[in-house]
Amino acid sequence: DVYGPCAACHGANGEGGKGGEYPRIAGQPPAFTLFSLKQFQERKRKNLPMFPYTEPRELSERDMKDVAAYLATISLPTKVPEFKDSDSSLDRLLMMERVLVVPRVDGDVRKGKATYRKACAKCHGPTAMGRDEKRAPLLVGQYPDYLRRQFDAFKKGERGAEADDPMKGVLDPLSDQELTDVLAWLTSIQEDAQ
Repeated sequence: DVYGPCAACHGANGEGGKGGEYPRIAGQPPAFTLFSLKQFQERKRKNLPMFPYTEPRELSERDMKDVAAYLATISLPTKVPEFKDSDSSLDRLLMMERVLVVPRVDGDVRKGKATYRKACAKCHGPTAMGRDEKRAPLLVGQYPDYLRRQFDAFKKGERGAEADDPMKGVLDPLSDQELTDVLAWLTSIQEDAQ
């Protein structure tokens, strides 16, 4: 199983963990996952824990495509499932392990939605589910602490610094409060997403 080593940090179902120290990767558009893995492999995206796992001898091009395709098929419900009397305790436990609810962020949801639509929706989609053709990840259902770290990395030029990166400079005009409001909106709509 090619995904096996990834599960140690990102979880058996790609749910991530430790409150966003490890991001959710389940449900990500395959083009984004493949692009990210290649960036780690080529050291264009700095993340020391990812480097050994993305070495070409550890993760071939075919493996990257397989992992990306596999992760795209995983949906993580945001509500407790309805159990049947016939469900065993193990089945119930496994169903609950797939439930992912990220914490809400305080902020102005209305302003966050407006900022998102103006600055983010073109690539990440109207409901923040990501777009494969744009290599844009899903944002809804992602840990807000992780997203905040990525926002900061983009603003500092630690991510998206390459001339052809579609995120280059996108967040620069946005204030910290505007980004917090975007997170507030994203976490307010998570129940509508899977």
